[in-house]
Amino acid sequence: MTMPQRSLKIVHVGDFFSSLKKRSPSQFSVGGKLSNGLIRNGHHVINFAYRDIARAEGWFNSRYLGKRALWRALKSFMETCRPDILLLGHGYMIPPEIILDIRRAHPGLTTIQWNIDALFVEDNVRDFVARHHVVDASFISTAGSLVRELIGHEGIVGFLPNPVDWSVERGRAHEHAHLEADLFYACGNPARLRRVCGRDWEMNEFCQELEQHLPRSMKFSYAGVRGAPYYSGVDYAHLLEGTTMGLNISRRADYFLYSSDRLAHMIGNGQLIHIERQTGYDHLFSDHEMSFFSSFDELVDNITRYHKAPQERQKVAEAGWRRYHELFNERRVAEYIIHTALGGESSQEFPWASCLS
Repeated sequence: MTMPQRSLKIVHVGDFFSSLKKRSPSQFSVGGKLSNGLIRNGHHVINFAYRDIARAEGWFNSRYLGKRALWRALKSFMETCRPDILLLGHGYMIPPEIILDIRRAHPGLTTIQWNIDALFVEDNVRDFVARHHVVDASFISTAGSLVRELIGHEGIVGFLPNPVDWSVERGRAHEHAHLEADLFYACGNPARLRRVCGRDWEMNEFCQELEQHLPRSMKFSYAGVRGAPYYSGVDYAHLLEGTTMGLNISRRADYFLYSSDRLAHMIGNGQLIHIERQTGYDHLFSDHEMSFFSSFDELVDNITRYHKAPQERQKVAEAGWRRYHELFNERRVAEYIIHTALGGESSQEFPWASCLS
């Protein structure tokens, strides 16, 4: 990977590896990994934890009551810092009018937004599009022509892969024939319906149905479903590192390359990933790197097969682990964001760069 021609000063507004919010899985945050990548690429990165600043300034530790204090704090900090780039992370507490105020006060500043919210949620689309019109470049964790249809053809936009980081995803599940559990699934809100292979499921029911069709010898590792707590921190990491396979089901599979960032958590820790083929990840990964399914029965067959053949599971899991770390490591994804935002052309270094067409 090439080093930057010069070091850039970047103020990164986002969530990082700590949070005042309880039960937050912040130790795996995308913002933290992107900052790591930018720093390792030679840039001076200053993290501005906007939610925590708003909570600290708001009545009753409410970030909503602290938003005006947050805006003042960011404007003041920009005056004392004078960065080359303002990188606005996931979330919309910095509205378009504040971004415009900052840009007027700092001519020549490059502004970038990145977001991992789903574009099938109407509020997310509205807020992402509104900020797109006041920044220099936008990055979103959905690909395909739909993105341009939603935001228009003006401005720079790119697909944001969910990054992995060797120093964050530290597990090596693929190195073990047997671990404490065989299948991991996490879900923040199991009552919210998820569409799997064309059918809407409540995820407690889905997991129960799946268990009934799988070998009795299987052990399940859950977070947020089937009565299990929604783990965070070291407890969450323990589940990731101690389970051989991961089930990647987001709310929908028909938005090209969209996935919860748990995909990076699971594969980054060496789990064999079971993922619906409709997501489009078979464009970037082969059947020798991930386990793809197009029906409930195929999912059952795949899980059963790899459970009964641990060496085969280890081989595929390791190939997927290596491929994902090669494609989507924190340095590469961070370099892609800066390279693209500053007007660089897509290169072979970023094979996902054409995924918006």
